[in-house]
Amino acid sequence: MERAIRQRITQQLTVIAAAIEGDHTHPSAEDIYLRVRKILPHISLGTVYRNLQRLVQDGALQMLFFGDRTARYDPTLEAHDHFICQQCGRVEDVKVERDRRMDFAALVREGFTIAAHSLAIRGVCHRCGPRQDAASPDKGERRH
Repeated sequence: MERAIRQRITQQLTVIAAAIEGDHTHPSAEDIYLRVRKILPHISLGTVYRNLQRLVQDGALQMLFFGDRTARYDPTLEAHDHFICQQCGRVEDVKVERDRRMDFAALVREGFTIAAHSLAIRGVCHRCGPRQDAASPDKGERRH
């Protein structure tokens, strides 16, 4: 039997979509589940996963993996890159200017089909790292 072309928009889908709309923290399904349960206390984690998958399939969300097995969800659909803090796990959207074009010709020659690419920069975020003013030798010191 063919899948219905038009799927119903349920209350669960609406609340889940609203819970991530404009969110730049790249939450996991579990994070979203905890938010949604405040509004729909009887919702299951499975329902959240199914509706997130539907939003991804409909092109309303991106599903991202940053080296672990946990999917993170991003409502920002335009091309952008990510900075991942190796201390706190925070993921931030970043725009990286590229001086040269990426060349995927070798991959294509080997039979790969490239659909998209993204850059994940790893390091220590501004919240976890030392403050610039604290690291400066001129701050707080008196020179004689």
